[in-house]
Amino acid sequence: MVLKANGAKYRYNKELYSALMREEGDEVIRLCQQNPDGPLYILTLHQDTVLHMAIHSRQTNLVLSLLKDLPEHQFPKLMHTNDLGNTVLHEAATADSIVPAAKEILIKAPKLLSKCNRRGEMPLFRAARYGKKRMFEFLDDEINKTIQNEADLKVFHYRKDTATILHLAVQTEHFDIALLIARKYEYLLNEKDDDGMTALQLLAINPSAFDKGRTQGSLQQFFYSCISSLTTTTTNGGKGLLNKSSILFY
Repeated sequence: MVLKANGAKYRYNKELYSALMREEGDEVIRLCQQNPDGPLYILTLHQDTVLHMAIHSRQTNLVLSLLKDLPEHQFPKLMHTNDLGNTVLHEAATADSIVPAAKEILIKAPKLLSKCNRRGEMPLFRAARYGKKRMFEFLDDEINKTIQNEADLKVFHYRKDTATILHLAVQTEHFDIALLIARKYEYLLNEKDDDGMTALQLLAINPSAFDKGRTQGSLQQFFYSCISSLTTTTTNGGKGLLNKSSILFY
Protein backbone atom coordinates (compact mmCIF):
# COMPACT_ATOMS: atom_id res chain seq x y z
CA MET A 1 0.00 0.00 0.00
CA VAL A 2 2.87 2.34 0.85
CA LEU A 3 4.51 1.69 -2.50
CA LYS A 4 1.23 2.32 -4.32
CA ALA A 5 0.69 5.53 -2.35
CA ASN A 6 4.22 6.71 -3.09
CA GLY A 7 3.83 5.80 -6.74
CA ALA A 8 0.60 7.75 -7.01
CA LYS A 9 2.21 10.77 -5.33
CA TYR A 10 5.17 10.62 -7.71
CA ARG A 11 2.89 10.52 -10.76
CA TYR A 12 0.76 13.35 -9.38
CA ASN A 13 3.82 15.52 -8.69
CA LYS A 14 5.22 14.80 -12.13
CA GLU A 15 1.96 15.75 -13.85
CA LEU A 16 1.59 18.90 -11.79
CA TYR A 17 5.19 20.00 -12.32
CA SER A 18 5.00 19.32 -16.06
CA ALA A 19 1.76 21.30 -16.35
CA LEU A 20 3.40 24.23 -14.57
CA MET A 21 6.45 24.14 -16.82
CA ARG A 22 4.27 23.96 -19.95
CA GLU A 23 2.19 26.85 -18.57
CA GLU A 24 -1.00 24.84 -18.86
CA GLY A 25 -2.99 26.85 -16.36
CA ASP A 26 -6.26 24.95 -16.64
CA GLU A 27 -4.49 21.65 -16.02
CA VAL A 28 -2.65 23.06 -13.00
CA ILE A 29 -5.95 24.25 -11.53
CA ARG A 30 -7.59 20.87 -12.21
CA LEU A 31 -4.76 19.00 -10.51
CA CYS A 32 -4.73 21.39 -7.54
CA GLN A 33 -8.42 20.70 -7.02
CA GLN A 34 -7.57 17.04 -6.45
CA ASN A 35 -5.73 17.59 -3.17
CA PRO A 36 -6.77 19.33 0.06
CA ASP A 37 -3.83 21.77 0.04
CA GLY A 38 -4.70 23.07 -3.42
CA PRO A 39 -2.14 25.60 -4.70
CA LEU A 40 -0.40 25.50 -1.31
CA TYR A 41 0.58 21.89 -1.89
CA ILE A 42 4.35 21.48 -1.41
CA LEU A 43 5.69 20.34 -4.76
CA THR A 44 9.50 20.46 -4.59
CA LEU A 45 12.27 19.12 -2.38
CA HIS A 46 13.06 22.73 -1.50
CA GLN A 47 9.60 23.13 0.03
CA ASP A 48 8.20 25.30 -2.76
CA THR A 49 4.44 25.21 -3.08
CA VAL A 50 2.58 25.20 -6.39
CA LEU A 51 1.96 28.90 -5.81
CA HIS A 52 5.69 29.53 -5.30
CA MET A 53 6.38 27.81 -8.60
CA ALA A 54 3.64 29.62 -10.52
CA ILE A 55 4.93 32.97 -9.27
CA HIS A 56 8.54 32.04 -10.02
CA SER A 57 7.59 31.24 -13.62
CA ARG A 58 5.75 34.60 -13.90
CA GLN A 59 2.35 33.08 -14.68
CA THR A 60 0.35 36.02 -13.36
CA ASN A 61 -3.07 34.91 -14.63
CA LEU A 62 -2.62 31.44 -13.17
CA VAL A 63 -1.52 32.88 -9.83
CA LEU A 64 -4.59 35.12 -9.74
CA SER A 65 -6.87 32.17 -10.52
CA LEU A 66 -5.27 30.02 -7.83
CA LEU A 67 -5.63 32.79 -5.27
CA LYS A 68 -9.25 33.42 -6.26
CA ASP A 69 -10.14 29.79 -5.59
CA LEU A 70 -8.22 29.61 -2.29
CA PRO A 71 -10.65 29.02 0.60
CA GLU A 72 -10.40 31.36 3.58
CA HIS A 73 -9.36 28.63 6.01
CA GLN A 74 -6.18 28.20 3.97
CA PHE A 75 -5.12 31.86 4.11
CA PRO A 76 -2.76 31.21 7.09
CA LYS A 77 -0.86 28.68 4.95
CA LEU A 78 0.29 31.56 2.74
CA MET A 79 2.85 32.20 5.50
CA HIS A 80 4.64 28.97 4.48
CA THR A 81 8.33 29.40 3.62
CA ASN A 82 10.60 27.34 1.39
CA ASP A 83 14.14 26.23 2.31
CA LEU A 84 15.45 29.78 1.79
CA GLY A 85 12.79 31.19 4.07
CA ASN A 86 10.98 32.81 1.16
CA THR A 87 7.21 33.19 1.24
CA VAL A 88 5.12 33.60 -1.89
CA LEU A 89 5.42 37.38 -1.42
CA HIS A 90 9.22 37.15 -1.35
CA GLU A 91 8.95 35.25 -4.62
CA ALA A 92 6.51 37.79 -6.07
CA ALA A 93 8.82 40.67 -5.13
CA THR A 94 11.28 39.64 -7.86
CA ALA A 95 8.98 40.52 -10.77
CA ASP A 96 7.07 43.69 -11.67
CA SER A 97 4.57 41.65 -13.67
CA ILE A 98 3.37 39.94 -10.50
CA VAL A 99 2.19 43.16 -8.79
CA PRO A 100 -1.53 42.32 -9.37
CA ALA A 101 -1.00 38.95 -7.69
CA ALA A 102 0.98 40.55 -4.84
CA LYS A 103 -2.05 42.76 -4.15
CA GLU A 104 -4.28 39.70 -3.82
CA ILE A 105 -1.74 37.91 -1.63
CA LEU A 106 -1.61 40.83 0.80
CA ILE A 107 -5.39 41.04 1.01
CA LYS A 108 -5.38 37.45 2.23
CA ALA A 109 -2.18 37.54 4.32
CA PRO A 110 -1.10 41.12 5.20
CA LYS A 111 1.49 39.89 7.72
CA LEU A 112 3.64 38.73 4.80
CA LEU A 113 4.86 42.33 4.40
CA SER A 114 7.02 41.98 7.51
CA LYS A 115 8.04 38.34 7.14
CA CYS A 116 11.82 37.84 6.90
CA ASN A 117 13.59 35.14 4.95
CA ARG A 118 16.80 33.46 6.10
CA ARG A 119 18.85 36.43 4.95
CA GLY A 120 16.80 38.63 7.23
CA GLU A 121 15.17 40.30 4.23
CA MET A 122 11.54 41.34 4.00
CA PRO A 123 9.90 41.34 0.54
CA LEU A 124 10.76 45.03 0.08
CA PHE A 125 14.46 44.07 0.16
CA ARG A 126 13.92 41.48 -2.55
CA ALA A 127 12.33 44.09 -4.80
CA ALA A 128 15.35 46.35 -4.26
CA ARG A 129 17.80 43.47 -4.84
CA TYR A 130 16.22 42.53 -8.16
CA GLY A 131 15.68 46.11 -9.30
CA LYS A 132 11.91 45.83 -9.60
CA LYS A 133 10.87 49.45 -9.24
CA ARG A 134 7.14 48.98 -9.79
CA MET A 135 7.03 46.20 -7.20
CA PHE A 136 9.22 48.22 -4.82
CA GLU A 137 6.88 51.21 -5.04
CA PHE A 138 3.83 48.99 -4.51
CA LEU A 139 5.28 47.28 -1.42
CA ASP A 140 6.55 50.57 -0.04
CA ASP A 141 3.09 52.13 -0.46
CA GLU A 142 1.47 49.16 1.28
CA ILE A 143 3.90 49.46 4.18
CA ASN A 144 3.19 53.17 4.54
CA LYS A 145 -0.55 52.51 4.52
CA THR A 146 -0.15 49.98 7.30
CA ILE A 147 2.53 51.59 9.47
CA GLN A 148 1.99 55.03 10.94
CA ASN A 149 4.77 55.12 13.55
CA GLU A 150 8.14 56.24 12.17
CA ALA A 151 10.11 53.87 14.38
CA ASP A 152 8.04 50.90 13.19
CA LEU A 153 8.44 52.02 9.58
CA LYS A 154 12.23 51.96 9.88
CA VAL A 155 12.15 48.25 10.68
CA PHE A 156 11.28 47.61 7.05
CA HIS A 157 14.44 49.40 5.89
CA TYR A 158 17.05 47.27 7.67
CA ARG A 159 18.36 43.76 7.30
CA LYS A 160 19.71 41.67 10.20
CA ASP A 161 23.29 42.65 9.33
CA THR A 162 22.33 46.38 9.49
CA ALA A 163 22.53 46.81 5.72
CA THR A 164 19.65 48.94 4.47
CA ILE A 165 17.45 48.88 1.37
CA LEU A 166 19.66 51.72 0.09
CA HIS A 167 22.86 49.69 0.54
CA LEU A 168 21.30 46.81 -1.35
CA ALA A 169 20.06 48.96 -4.24
CA VAL A 170 23.57 50.45 -4.63
CA GLN A 171 25.32 47.06 -4.34
CA THR A 172 23.15 45.61 -7.08
CA GLU A 173 23.52 48.79 -9.17
CA HIS A 174 19.82 49.54 -9.37
CA PHE A 175 20.28 53.29 -9.19
CA ASP A 176 16.72 54.21 -10.14
CA ILE A 177 15.55 52.52 -6.94
CA ALA A 178 18.51 53.94 -4.98
CA LEU A 179 17.49 57.44 -6.10
CA LEU A 180 13.88 56.82 -5.09
CA ILE A 181 14.99 55.60 -1.65
CA ALA A 182 17.46 58.45 -1.12
CA ARG A 183 14.82 61.06 -1.87
CA LYS A 184 12.07 59.46 0.21
CA TYR A 185 14.13 58.19 3.16
CA GLU A 186 16.98 60.66 3.37
CA TYR A 187 18.10 59.43 6.79
CA LEU A 188 19.37 56.21 5.16
CA LEU A 189 22.18 58.14 3.45
CA ASN A 190 24.05 58.31 6.77
CA GLU A 191 23.40 54.72 7.82
CA LYS A 192 26.34 52.30 7.91
CA ASP A 193 26.42 48.55 7.35
CA ASP A 194 28.40 46.05 9.45
CA ASP A 195 31.59 47.12 7.66
CA GLY A 196 31.03 50.76 8.59
CA MET A 197 30.19 51.74 5.03
CA THR A 198 27.47 54.12 3.90
CA ALA A 199 25.71 53.49 0.60
CA LEU A 200 27.66 56.35 -1.00
CA GLN A 201 30.95 54.83 0.14
CA LEU A 202 29.91 51.49 -1.34
CA LEU A 203 29.33 53.30 -4.61
CA ALA A 204 32.78 54.93 -4.37
CA ILE A 205 34.60 51.58 -4.23
CA ASN A 206 32.65 50.03 -7.11
CA PRO A 207 34.44 50.98 -10.34
CA SER A 208 32.05 48.99 -12.54
CA ALA A 209 29.27 51.40 -11.62
CA PHE A 210 31.13 54.13 -13.50
CA ASP A 211 31.74 52.30 -16.75
CA LYS A 212 31.50 54.46 -19.83
CA GLY A 213 27.93 55.47 -20.52
CA ARG A 214 26.70 54.80 -17.00
CA THR A 215 27.42 58.19 -15.44
CA GLN A 216 24.20 59.68 -16.74
CA GLY A 217 20.59 59.21 -15.73
CA SER A 218 19.69 57.63 -12.42
CA LEU A 219 23.28 57.10 -11.28
CA GLN A 220 24.20 60.75 -11.77
CA GLN A 221 20.97 61.91 -10.13
CA PHE A 222 21.55 59.57 -7.22
CA PHE A 223 25.11 60.81 -6.76
CA TYR A 224 24.15 64.48 -6.72
CA SER A 225 21.18 63.76 -4.47
CA CYS A 226 23.59 62.22 -1.97
CA ILE A 227 26.04 65.10 -2.22
CA SER A 228 23.28 67.68 -1.82
CA SER A 229 21.82 65.96 1.21
CA LEU A 230 25.13 65.34 2.94
CA THR A 231 26.30 68.90 2.27
CA THR A 232 23.10 70.19 3.88
CA THR A 233 23.63 67.90 6.87
CA THR A 234 27.20 69.11 7.36
CA THR A 235 26.23 72.76 6.94
CA ASN A 236 23.58 72.35 9.62
CA GLY A 237 26.14 71.06 12.08
CA GLY A 238 25.36 67.39 11.70
CA LYS A 239 27.87 64.59 11.29
CA GLY A 240 27.71 64.51 7.54
CA LEU A 241 29.83 61.96 5.72
CA LEU A 242 30.89 64.24 2.90
CA ASN A 243 34.67 64.07 2.83
CA LYS A 244 37.54 63.67 0.40
CA SER A 245 37.27 59.88 0.27
CA SER A 246 33.62 60.05 -0.73
CA ILE A 247 33.78 62.64 -3.51
CA LEU A 248 37.07 62.39 -5.39
CA PHE A 249 36.12 59.16 -7.09
CA TYR A 250 33.60 60.81 -9.37
